[in-house]
Formats: sequence, structure tokens, C-alpha cells
Amino acid sequence: MKYYFTILLFLSSWLALAQYDGKFGLTLGATNYITDTNLLSSKSGTGFTIGAMSVSEFNENFTFVLEFNFNYHNVKFVGRENELAEPEDLKFNLQEFSIPMTFNYFFYEVNYFKFGFNAGASLNFIHEFNLNDESKETYVLDPLYASPNDLAFDSANEEVSFNVFAAVGLCVQYDEIIMANLKYYHGLTDPYRQAPIVGLRDEIEGQDSYFTFGLTYFFL
Repeated sequence: MKYYFTILLFLSSWLALAQYDGKFGLTLGATNYITDTNLLSSKSGTGFTIGAMSVSEFNENFTFVLEFNFNYHNVKFVGRENELAEPEDLKFNLQEFSIPMTFNYFFYEVNYFKFGFNAGASLNFIHEFNLNDESKETYVLDPLYASPNDLAFDSANEEVSFNVFAAVGLCVQYDEIIMANLKYYHGLTDPYRQAPIVGLRDEIEGQDSYFTFGLTYFFL
């Protein structure tokens, strides 16, 4: 219930902020998530993102972009059946909501194409990794031999995680209708501060990052 209330609250806030003169569109794209923590040994994976975008134009070259996205990230963590077993890759997913807020500057225009770069920040909500294969929930994860269930941060803590990412990227817009965005998000907060692992919590730290490539179609 807490998740649904939080999602409704953020969506309502986003819609309220979006009530200004500008463009509105829907986004679909791919993600590549990277974990950097001493809790896990990981490999990045490809996921997807879907959401909505609102653009407010200050002038022909300078805009403010507000988004609301659902991100489904895929990652692999090195684990094993027990501490003496051979290591193997275990597939996990991370499902989160993000609200990127960026300023975009178009520096070159030719025919119907505009090329630009953007920078800003993203507010991300919910942070817990879910094991894809539940038959392996008794496995341990390298290098600290944490349990897969230990990565369900929000469920264990009974609260919704909040993290901040810096965002930078490049974009191409065609005829005010379609925009392609390549963005890099670098974590400014430590999501592993929420790790519910007794005895190790003070030792665990990390900062995640991810890339997104998205296509947005504007219909309003």
C-alpha cells in the first residue's frame, strides 16, 4: 500500500508541475545499470524505461524538461550455492520510479533537426533488487556472502528509498515531434545505506549509475 500511495503522490506532483505552456510526449527506451559497491560483485545488464515528458521552452534553443519514468533495470550478481561452491551469475532486476529534471540547450540546427546537450538531476524512488530465479534464494552473494533477500531494502525497512542522481546527456530533435536522448545518471547518494544486514551495515557503501537511451514522441 505504501508503494501505491507514494507512486500516486509523485505522479500527482509531476502532473501539477507539468501544467505550463509547452510540449507533452511519451518515452520508451533502454537502460544499462551499473552497481559500484563493496557489498556485491556485479555485471551490468540491459533493461527498459517507459514514461512521460513535458518540455517548457524559454526560447528556440533553451528548454526545461520534466519527466516521470518507470525504470526496469537488469543486473547480474556473482553468487554461489554455498560458500564452497563454484561462482555463477545470478540475474536480478531493480524496478524504480524516477523524476529527471534537466535543462536542454540546442547548439546546432540543420533542416528539421536540432542537436543539443542537457544537464540536471533526477529524483529516484524505490531501491531493492529482486532475484529472477526464486529457486536460488538460498544462495549467497560474493564477496560478503549476503543473501539475495538482503537486497530487498525497501521491503525489509518498510519504507520507500529516495536517491539523487546527476544527469547529463545529448539529444537530437526532429521537427518538434520526435526526440532521441542519450543520458548518463551518476549517483550522488549511497543507496546501500539502506542495506538491512545486521553487523555489516556500517561497512557497506556504494554509488550506482546508469545509462538510458530513449525516444520521445510529442503529441500535445
